Amino acid sequence: MTENCVWKRAQELELKVSENILPEFVIGFDKGISEEVKQELRSFVTWMERNYRIPITLCVDFEYKHYLISRSGKRVGYLFYWTDFSSYPMFDNAEDIPYIRLPVRTEHCSIEEILTSFIEAITDYYAWLCNEICEEYKINKNDVEEILQAYLSSSRLR
Repeated sequence: MTENCVWKRAQELELKVSENILPEFVIGFDKGISEEVKQELRSFVTWMERNYRIPITLCVDFEYKHYLISRSGKRVGYLFYWTDFSSYPMFDNAEDIPYIRLPVRTEHCSIEEILTSFIEAITDYYAWLCNEICEEYKINKNDVEEILQAYLSSSRLR
């Protein structure tokens, strides 16, 4: 992982987080998602929680869809919703926790493609934590691929 990777920078952040905001993922699945895919996504979340800090609750809804539509009308592989915080680095309002919607349909895409979208969304979460989301912000695809490969390597060892 590059020194400038937002995942790495986010691990070293000194944040003040209210006791009512838990350091965890909260995930939900639509009924149409297969048990096999659910298990793979749960395994990834477990791997994430073991290897990376999740200082502020991250809610994720896995939806049984091929894609989502952004506000601009573009088809996307995920949507990341966040609230600008009133005072950085203090997080004290549970209503301001970020939220991801991620489409999951394996008929037309592989689990690796779904995981790539999920990793990109988590990258947005870390950029949000680092207070870096702005017009010029772009995800580093190499960092995303590196995280995906690290997970896939570890999951093959199970």
